[in-house]
Amino acid sequence: MIKGYFILIMSMCLFNGHVISQILTIDSVLVKIESNHPELQMYEAQIKAMDSYAKGAKAWDAPQFSTGLYMTPYNVSLWKADPSTMGSQGMGSLMFTAQQMIPNPKKLNANQSLMLGMSGAEKENRTAIRNQFFAQAKTAYNEWLILKKKLVVANSTEDLMKFMISTAENRYTYNKEKLNTIYKTKASLYELNNMQIMLKNDIQQKRILLNALMNRDKNLEYDIDTIYAIKNYENNLIDTAQLVSHRSDIRSIEQSIRIAKLKQTYENSKRLPDFGIRYDHANTFGSQPNQFSLMGMITVPIAPWSSKMYQSNVAGLNFEINSLQKKKESILNESSGMLQSLKLEISNKKQQLTMYEKNIIPALNNNYQTSLLAYQQNTEELFMVLDALQTLKMAQLEHLNQLGDLLKLQVEFEKQMEN
Repeated sequence: MIKGYFILIMSMCLFNGHVISQILTIDSVLVKIESNHPELQMYEAQIKAMDSYAKGAKAWDAPQFSTGLYMTPYNVSLWKADPSTMGSQGMGSLMFTAQQMIPNPKKLNANQSLMLGMSGAEKENRTAIRNQFFAQAKTAYNEWLILKKKLVVANSTEDLMKFMISTAENRYTYNKEKLNTIYKTKASLYELNNMQIMLKNDIQQKRILLNALMNRDKNLEYDIDTIYAIKNYENNLIDTAQLVSHRSDIRSIEQSIRIAKLKQTYENSKRLPDFGIRYDHANTFGSQPNQFSLMGMITVPIAPWSSKMYQSNVAGLNFEINSLQKKKESILNESSGMLQSLKLEISNKKQQLTMYEKNIIPALNNNYQTSLLAYQQNTEELFMVLDALQTLKMAQLEHLNQLGDLLKLQVEFEKQMEN
């Protein structure tokens, strides 16, 4: 029993002398893009950089230390005390100075909030780029799926044509078929072979594109799952609040608005004073006592010549915020219109698919089967059977084109909802 299962598994895994390549679902492709694409990894590094900058945003300036001679005469002989000169105690000193500026806490908090906001904006930008890559991958994956189904149609049509040619050649032996009809059928078969070559080439192109998106070896062989889902997006209600919460590019604009407001807060904090403390210690020469000084410092940023910069920056940021608000409104307006149009297209495309599946293809298949039966009964010509088969094939391929269009519309709808 076990041996039988082993033989069955091996026969399923081997095809034309080689192991069947790995099958990737669309979800596994998207996971690999998420983790491996270099541009997304670049955004990850930038986000970590912003987070790292935010950790140091509340740091103080380094303390300052200095030393040197203070109020010391060039004449070295005057440094020492000289009782013979009216009790001179000596002049000059060796000064040691320590100074520390203490930034305003509100400035530090505003700067840290700004850096954290920039990290959030990078996260939304990464999501927007990721969604674009996902849309590319879904489109290529669906196109590959349609190409595989077209190849199945072409292969089945090839088998039917070969059978027709074999039958016609046998009938020709008994003068029951025309030679020119056989040649025409063979020419149609060769055209079909050309189409098969093109389909296989297009499949290879899609494989290379998906490998590039997954940042893998471009020639790596694998296959895809041919299962697909038809979704009822045409029934979705388009709500502006939903778009704002779902679309990463809109969330990115909102983050940019938030950053602009944080910049305003930071610029306004520049009108607040900073503080400082300075301590001086003097080792005097001669017999004078050692001396010190202890001083507090405060900046005055509200002075007219120092306040112009942050005041103009705050005013400029107001215009920038207004610009971003208008950009957000424009994207929402454009997306709402696009989504409504896509809903209508999806609905129409489904009706066309239903027409092909329930009416056109069954009718053409009946036409082909009737022509083939009449040909077998010697009441129909071969070229009529060939024409019926080619018409059926074209309808099947057009049906797959319509299905491919519907899958593209679904991807575009998802992109507009989550871009």
